[in-house]
Amino acid sequence: MIFSDNIPNSSGTAIHRLFSIVLKRKKTMLMASAACLVLTAVGYLTTPAQYVSEAILALDVRKLQALPSESVVSPLPQESPVLRTELDIISSRMMAAKVLARLDGSGFDTDGRINPADQHTSANISNPEQVSPLSLQMDEDRNRSRIDKLLSNVSVMNDGRSYTIYINYKADNPQYSAAVANAFGESYLDYQIDLQTSATRRVSDWLGGKLVSLRATLEQSERAAADFREKSGLVKANGMTLQSQQIAALNTELANLRTKLAGAEARLTTAIDASNNKAGVALSEILGSPAIQQLRAEQSRVERSLQEISQSGASQSVQLPQLNSQLASLKTQIAGEVQQVIDSLRNEINVTHRQQSAVETNLREMQEGMSAANQALVHADQLDREASANRAIYESYLTRYKQTIEQDGIATAEARMISRAVPARSKASPHFSTWLAMGTLGGLFFGFCVSIVLELKDKSIRSAHALESATRTPIIGRIPRLSSGERKNVAHIVSEGRYRFARAIADLQAHLLLSSPQKSARAIAVTSAGTQEGKTLIVAGLARSLAATGVRTIVIDANFRTPMVAQEFGDQFGPYLEDVIRGRQTLEAAIQHDLFSSIDFVATQTCSVPAEFLLGHEQFGKLISALKQQYDIVLIDTPAVNQSADAIRVASLADTTLLVARCDKANTDDIINAVRILSSEGRKLSGIVMNSDQSMKDPFQTDQLPPANAVAKRFVTEIASYARSRTSAVKA
Repeated sequence: MIFSDNIPNSSGTAIHRLFSIVLKRKKTMLMASAACLVLTAVGYLTTPAQYVSEAILALDVRKLQALPSESVVSPLPQESPVLRTELDIISSRMMAAKVLARLDGSGFDTDGRINPADQHTSANISNPEQVSPLSLQMDEDRNRSRIDKLLSNVSVMNDGRSYTIYINYKADNPQYSAAVANAFGESYLDYQIDLQTSATRRVSDWLGGKLVSLRATLEQSERAAADFREKSGLVKANGMTLQSQQIAALNTELANLRTKLAGAEARLTTAIDASNNKAGVALSEILGSPAIQQLRAEQSRVERSLQEISQSGASQSVQLPQLNSQLASLKTQIAGEVQQVIDSLRNEINVTHRQQSAVETNLREMQEGMSAANQALVHADQLDREASANRAIYESYLTRYKQTIEQDGIATAEARMISRAVPARSKASPHFSTWLAMGTLGGLFFGFCVSIVLELKDKSIRSAHALESATRTPIIGRIPRLSSGERKNVAHIVSEGRYRFARAIADLQAHLLLSSPQKSARAIAVTSAGTQEGKTLIVAGLARSLAATGVRTIVIDANFRTPMVAQEFGDQFGPYLEDVIRGRQTLEAAIQHDLFSSIDFVATQTCSVPAEFLLGHEQFGKLISALKQQYDIVLIDTPAVNQSADAIRVASLADTTLLVARCDKANTDDIINAVRILSSEGRKLSGIVMNSDQSMKDPFQTDQLPPANAVAKRFVTEIASYARSRTSAVKA
């Protein structure tokens, strides 16, 4: 049977392909890994020891408030971008310069060694003007390189869950690494204090200068408002101008006069009504008049006297006329007095009318003059508002200036060092395990990359499906690889059907026989694209398999360049194919017999005559035709297609051709070229036989073989039928 490739999914195919590349190029990967490990060992041994010290800072969420006033510099917002900015500040060149200055004071040189001589370097330069520009440039370059070295070895980080800042410094001196880490932390704290102090002093200086101009502006605005009011006569008392107070007083007086006039008119009306109704006693002015009160008392006396006379019945008394005359005279006097009261009320009303008219006239005059005063008052109020605004600004600046002055000298850092760096007791690098892992992974990666590159440049056969797609030719056989020990016992392996090699040869045999079962005899040429691809092995295995099923088979070695059939079946020392073609020997004499497998073969040896002369000879074609008459299958071992035109000449005499391709040796481009050559010449190509297919293992147990399929069953049936027919024909 013919085993075909399973088609897994794309991901499984890719992974399987990678594993196959690794297994195929394992030697390359091992060599690359070994080289990387050697380089890693050299690097580990030559790398100096490094020590890492760590200083820990913590940003203060709470801020010291010594004064009940807002500070000039606002506290840091507790946000991740702000914390990231502080990390950048600590690892900046500005901070590195501060650290460098601090380290110079401590006596450390650039390499971390204690060098007290550096402390006197700056002291020797008492006059900077005497220093040459070249020396200044050298010092600047030296400081720049020292700063670069500091920044390359420092690491500032945060864990992302707190406001803690970790400052690590790596150096080959543990004391120096601790000193630099602490210097970075202390320089950062000093930077925060300097930032607040300098900002407070700058604000104080600015506020002081601003207060001078604000004070002058305030005095000028207040003076302008006072001068304008004085010129406009807008003197205020109790928050009101004098003109406004006068108008208010006139309005009050006018209201009083109107009230007085109304009362007088009401009394006059009442007096008139009382006079007409003779009821004047009801009027307060009448009741309050002494004359009227005296006359009324006398009237009451006379009326009592008349009443007494009337009650005594002396109607003819001489006193009656006198008393009546007195009573009439009293009433006339009372009426006259009432009339005087009425005239007095009328005079009072007239006087009140005149006063009201005068007050209204004065009020109109004051109101007419109020419009011009109002315009002046609006301008005066505007000047007052400007003065008030200038006063408010001045007072706010003055208050802030006093607060800023009080804040000077109490600046505190918004962070604190919670752990100072100490000299490390053990080295931080190099770590043997890290270098080993790095070398191993690097070697594997490098080996894998080299394997991929080699695989991309490799034109060998990758898979049966890929070869079929590239050549557009079916794969009719896949022969597994044989070990060197199995290669010596091929005849025994073919006879034992439990071997995978034998099953593969049987599948190939079935394909050949079932492709055209109507023919009685066939000549099959077996060739390859290149040399040493196992043509003779396939020919020998196929011949032994055919002979085992009763098919009469003969093998012809037409490869005059590298003959291998004689070696495969055991050469009996001629005669050879060349002798038959040249007519020096008969065909029957050249046919040799393999005793173990009952196979006939015609051997060939290397000759001095060019192979083209022999294979193109007319006698060779007659030989093939004669053998087809005597045998069922004629197998012809030919040279490689890409080597010469010998294979094409042989293929022209054969009924079909098999192209053998060794998986681990054949080049895909060569196979495609061979298929193209054979197809262009009109030769029939049955298919490609893949030799030494690594995907097919060689288990020696039959239960590990795949179950027989329909093709195998059909193969057994057809072989039995074919053997019976051939036996009957021979007997006849």
